[in-house]
Amino acid sequence: MPTVKKTICPLDCPDSCGLLATVEGGRVLSLAGDPEHPYTRGVICRKMRRYPERLNPEQRLLHPQLRIGSKGEGRFARISWDEAWERLVEALQQRVAAHGGETVMPFCYAGNMGLVNRFAGFPLLHRLGATRIEQTICSTAASSAWKLGCGPVGGTPPEAAAEATLIVAWGVNIRATAMHFWNYVAQARKNGAKLLVIDPYRNDTARHADRYIPVAPGGDSALALGVLRLLLERQRLDNEFIAAQTSGFEQLAGYLRSVPFERFTEQSGVDRQTMEQLASLLAEHQRSFFRIGVGLSRNSRGGMAVRAITALAAALGLYDGRPGRGALLFSGAFGGDTDRLSCPELLGSSPRTVNMIHLGRMLTNGGSPPVKALIVYNANPLTVAPDGATVRRGLAREDLFTVVHEQVMTPTARYADLLLPATTFLENRDIYRSYGHFFLGVVDPVVSPAGEAISNFELFQTLAKKMGFSDPPFFQSVDDRILAYLETVAELPVAVSPADIAGGGYIESVRARRGEAPFLRAGGRFRFVNADDPTLPPHACLIEGLEFDHPDLLSRFPLKLITPPMARMLNSTFGERYPGETGELLIHPSDARERSIFDGDPVQVRNFRGSVVRRATVSNDTQPGLVVAEGLYWPATPDDAGINDLVSQHCSDMGGGTLFHEARVEVESMRRVDAQGGGDE
Repeated sequence: MPTVKKTICPLDCPDSCGLLATVEGGRVLSLAGDPEHPYTRGVICRKMRRYPERLNPEQRLLHPQLRIGSKGEGRFARISWDEAWERLVEALQQRVAAHGGETVMPFCYAGNMGLVNRFAGFPLLHRLGATRIEQTICSTAASSAWKLGCGPVGGTPPEAAAEATLIVAWGVNIRATAMHFWNYVAQARKNGAKLLVIDPYRNDTARHADRYIPVAPGGDSALALGVLRLLLERQRLDNEFIAAQTSGFEQLAGYLRSVPFERFTEQSGVDRQTMEQLASLLAEHQRSFFRIGVGLSRNSRGGMAVRAITALAAALGLYDGRPGRGALLFSGAFGGDTDRLSCPELLGSSPRTVNMIHLGRMLTNGGSPPVKALIVYNANPLTVAPDGATVRRGLAREDLFTVVHEQVMTPTARYADLLLPATTFLENRDIYRSYGHFFLGVVDPVVSPAGEAISNFELFQTLAKKMGFSDPPFFQSVDDRILAYLETVAELPVAVSPADIAGGGYIESVRARRGEAPFLRAGGRFRFVNADDPTLPPHACLIEGLEFDHPDLLSRFPLKLITPPMARMLNSTFGERYPGETGELLIHPSDARERSIFDGDPVQVRNFRGSVVRRATVSNDTQPGLVVAEGLYWPATPDDAGINDLVSQHCSDMGGGTLFHEARVEVESMRRVDAQGGGDE
């Protein structure tokens, strides 16, 4: 007889859905949205509806395996866990003894957002003195910039958007990456609200909008500052809010007045008339809500974009807590001390710290000592890391011992020396919090682990003991970690104890209270000027782009490339569903004509870092000079490339973030490439 069990989606998505798993005979038959979850309300994305396919024994890695073929070939032989532990312990101990702890390096991120399993490896890695990684690959530019202005204040609860008369989706494809927020958009529009989308290309959300403004990639800060300048000149700002709850506005205003206006239009790609119209919209709609995307921060001006947009929101008074007004990038619903999960007290020294986007550099010429052991979990770096060709060369090193803990055979897993089977979220107990809404929950496994799969937590707890470490954190249980973390979460309702949460259910953060002015509640102010970091400009301003504005690259690679997400995958997760597919490349008709490219043609997208083949979609949904490659498709063969082969290892303007949406490329029809016998690079 089937039973239904509650769980929570583990994917790196702001919606963090409550799920219902239908289980029979130890198998998950289906997943559906939990109607009792206040944000999910019974609806989930098609990605997760199909998740039980990943549990198919033909897809799963079920047993430890040892490489028997060449690196990247994907040939392995099954071994026992006893042999796997022996080989793993020996490999790590030998390398640490010969080169020190820093010779070991992890690569991990948010493949599982459960807090226990996400941070599970760090206690052991700290105890080893391993190279530490800065986890910057997704959102650090955006979060760093948000904190410069907002400090500890998080985003407005998404429910407030339902009362807005104008919703601005700025750099976010709501229908693909934050689908439950669309409920509030729909509710507001039923009451007469308008949806405005600002994005470099006409994505699915823009196609459903009342108004769409195409901004130049990397031009968001110029657009926000230009509109702020116009509103300042018209005296249409919320001066009461500025005086009572902000600081430094006059310094920013002085800067805005000093900049020739054509600089805002040139850098944003938006003409003055359109900016005037946007300023009028914002002035007319007191109940405006900004839904800001992380994607607009993944370029060399990304942090500045967030600083400028939040400054515009603050000058309009959108943080005052009144109905229908607000700005949401990250909810910031629950704090909590993640040191309780990662145990930095186990550090016996100060090992080097490496930005994770520099993985390729570290594996090919990473200094002294060189990385001799790579531990990969919760991630697929060969697909997601920038400059993938360099990462591939590093993974192919015969002297590099790579252990991959994974659920399915990813492109990275094909390079493992030791391949270990990982559980899915359906087989784990863990705690989940969201960065898009204000609810937290603890869930139990809904089925037993398949085959010999073990969780991240079990992997590192067992490995620590087998390496002879007897520190107290290595004897903690999952519940010990959950309760230790919950004890530090200040945002829990007064009537709720950590033990209550550990028993299940959905808990709402006290920060979700409606009608409160968050800066007044926190006893702070929005800061238009922040001089805490002397390496950064004191306020939002115009800066040059690193790659898009590079004159030499412009002369050789005239097209701009951005790589936004798509609805059928989440980053590289679920790439196994589309074997052999390379994905589409959106190209403007004028650029296609110039290159004799026709709709449906296979095309080579290339720059000095590498090349990748995609299928052309000729469309006015993108701008002249801009090509768009949605989705991180897995390479069809070990010799093929992924779209991130074309992306730089350079960092964004703040937070050490990535430049996934800033690469210069050229595009050619494969008919021409084949006739020439290859590209000219």
